[in-house]
Amino acid sequence: MDYEWKRRISIAGIVIGVYLGLRYVLPVTIPFLIGWGLAVWLHPIAVKIGKKVHLKESVVGGFFMLLLLAGVGALLWIGVDTLIVQLKAWMTNFPAIENKFYQFVDQCCCAIENTVGISQAESRRFILDNVGKMQKNFIQGISPKTIFQATDYLKGLITAVSGIIIAFISGVLFLKDLDDIRKNLRTYRFYPPWKRTLKRLRQTCVTYLKAQILIMLTIAFICTGMLWLMKNPYYLLFGVGLGILDALPIIGTGLFLYPAILLFFLRGQTNLAVWCLAIELLTTLVREFMEPRLLGDKLGVYPIVIMAAIYLGFFVFGVSGFILGPIALALIYGIGKEWDIWD
Repeated sequence: MDYEWKRRISIAGIVIGVYLGLRYVLPVTIPFLIGWGLAVWLHPIAVKIGKKVHLKESVVGGFFMLLLLAGVGALLWIGVDTLIVQLKAWMTNFPAIENKFYQFVDQCCCAIENTVGISQAESRRFILDNVGKMQKNFIQGISPKTIFQATDYLKGLITAVSGIIIAFISGVLFLKDLDDIRKNLRTYRFYPPWKRTLKRLRQTCVTYLKAQILIMLTIAFICTGMLWLMKNPYYLLFGVGLGILDALPIIGTGLFLYPAILLFFLRGQTNLAVWCLAIELLTTLVREFMEPRLLGDKLGVYPIVIMAAIYLGFFVFGVSGFILGPIALALIYGIGKEWDIWD
C-alpha cells in the first residue's frame, strides 16, 4: 500500500511538473531552444567550411543563420502581405458575398419546400434569425475590453521580434562552444536519463508532428495551386486555411469543401463543383499516401493515442495544444519510464 501511494504521488508530481514546465517555463526558453537547434544543425557545415576559409565556426554559422533568417523573413513578408491584400479584398466584397449567401439560402429553402413541404418563408426566417443571432453575439464580443487587447497584440509582436534576436545570438554563442557544452553535459548525472527521455520524445511525438506539419504544408500548397488555377481571387487565403483545417483532428478539408460543392451544384456551376471535389479527393489521397511513408511503425504508440493527446491538449493549452499535447504525453510517459513508475 505504501508503495502504491508513492507511485500515485509520483505520477501526480510528474503530470503537474510537465504541465507547469510546458505552461510557464517553455515559453521563456523557446528562443534558446531554437538557438540550440540551429547550432546543432549548422555545426557540421560551419566546421567544414570554417576550416577551408580559415574562419571560426561561430562566424560561418552566424552568416548562414543570417541567410536563413533573411530567407524565411522574406517568404513570411510576401505571404503575409498577400494574405492581408486578399483579406481586405474579401472584406470589401462582403456585401456581394452576403447577397450570394442570401441567394443560396433561398435556393436551399425552395428545395426544402419541394422535398419536405416546409414553407420556404418559414425555413428562410428560421435560418436568417439564427444567422442574425450569431452576428449579434459576434458584435457584442467586440467590446471596449476586446479593443484594448490590441496593446496585448503589440506586446506579442515585440516579444516575437525579441525572441528572434535572442535565438540568433544564442545560436551563435552555442556554436562557439558547442563541443565543450556537449562534453560537460555528459559529466552530469541527470544527462543519461534525460537523453533517453528526449530520444523517446523524438521517436514518438516529434516524428508525428514533423510528419503532420509536412503534410499540412503539402496540402496547403496543393489547395493554393488548384484555387489559383480556378482563378479564385482569395487562393492563398483559402489555400492556407484548407491546409490548417486538414491538420486539425477529425475536421479536415471537407468541412469547407463539401458545402462548397453543394453550393456550386445548386447554383448550376458544375465545373467549380468538380474542381472542389477534385481538391477534396486529391488532398485525401495525398494524406493517405504520405502518412504511412512518413510515419510507418516509427511512433511506437497507436496514432489514436496521439490524436487523443492533441484533443486534450486543445482543452489544456489552447491552440498550442496541437503541439504541446503530444509532447506532454511523451514527457509524462518517458519520465515515468525512467523512474519505473509504469511497471
